[in-house]
Amino acid sequence: MRKFKSLIFAMVLVLAIQSVSFSQSVWNTRQFQTIEGNQLRKVQFVSTTVGYTGGGNGKFVKTTDAGDSWNVLNTGLTGYITAIYFINENTGWVGSTEPLVKKTTDGGITWSSQPLSTSSYIADIYFNNSQTGFLAGNGGQIFKTSNGGTNWINIAPLNIHWGEVKFLDINTGWILSDYDLYRTTNAGTTWTSIFHNAGMQLGYFQDFHFINALTGWATIPSGIAKTTNGGDSWSFKTIQMASPMAIQFLNENVGWCAGHTNNSTGYILGTVNGGANWVTQKVEPGNEYWDISFANVNMGWATGDAIVSSTTNGGLVSIIQTSSQSPDAFSLKQNFPNPFNPTTKIGFLVKNSTFVSLKVFDMNGREVKALVNENISAGTYEINFNAGELNSGIYFYTLKTNEFTETKKMTLIK
Repeated sequence: MRKFKSLIFAMVLVLAIQSVSFSQSVWNTRQFQTIEGNQLRKVQFVSTTVGYTGGGNGKFVKTTDAGDSWNVLNTGLTGYITAIYFINENTGWVGSTEPLVKKTTDGGITWSSQPLSTSSYIADIYFNNSQTGFLAGNGGQIFKTSNGGTNWINIAPLNIHWGEVKFLDINTGWILSDYDLYRTTNAGTTWTSIFHNAGMQLGYFQDFHFINALTGWATIPSGIAKTTNGGDSWSFKTIQMASPMAIQFLNENVGWCAGHTNNSTGYILGTVNGGANWVTQKVEPGNEYWDISFANVNMGWATGDAIVSSTTNGGLVSIIQTSSQSPDAFSLKQNFPNPFNPTTKIGFLVKNSTFVSLKVFDMNGREVKALVNENISAGTYEINFNAGELNSGIYFYTLKTNEFTETKKMTLIK
């Protein structure tokens, strides 16, 4: 739940750096001059190229080139943008602290106001389709619309501070309060608490994500909770970082978490085994991450204090330089082990400093992972490739520079 409350937690951050190892620049950060000083609380990408994010003073921006450039849209809002939901590239809704709800059907060129009887800020918006949607008000109301937002009906007037609301289908959905996660199986007619954090033992809930009716995750200040039985029971994973704010999974194995520490250091974590282990992918001192959005296993974005960080390879790859000596020629080595499950090492030699691309393709020639896509100095390198999100089968990996191309085959067996 994105709250405007200050949560102070202790944290120890240890970065172990070896002289022969370095992390590939898998997350790139862009600073926003047009919304300087504003926290970008929400971000949503509806495709690999089109995305939206917003912050304070009603600032709302859109990209159509995967984040390379952003254009400011005039929504007519002046408060904090606290909720964003688009069902496609053109039709979407935004909510603010004013509180107001605005809708667009032309990709943000024009906006219309939608009436809403609440005095509290809009905590979240979710739509199943172009007509049916839900809205969480921080003052204790859940609204539902059946006509695209022309009319909003209060279906749960409870004295609860609501936060995130998400649906799996037209009937099954969840909503967060401060210390409870509620579920509905009848399109919002009734709600049942499936996760009660009694006595503030775990702190405020921040976010959650379900990939099906059984498997889901919820973030709490001390870590991440997971259920595999629809919320009847939960297991807890303590993470080294404090205050995870946003979480997203694409399947039962692959997911990401973004947040910030009590000293305003933002971080992004990744997992390829359902949250059993989390790996730090990005640390951003002086900038807090608030939300995260992935379009697929490679393309993802995280927003923070007037920044957007992006990745084109899922952020899950690291390079080890085993030698800085210039080899006589470019070369791509056979991965080891092969067959593998789910990790393997891929070695390659770079004769001189140049732009290097190392990508993985399936049997149909479709790119499934970009392992390297940047300038690299001369030397011998090794990639630790984790294929946890891929299916069993034969894959090909290609090393390409401006003067060299080589492809090899590898087999993933799960």
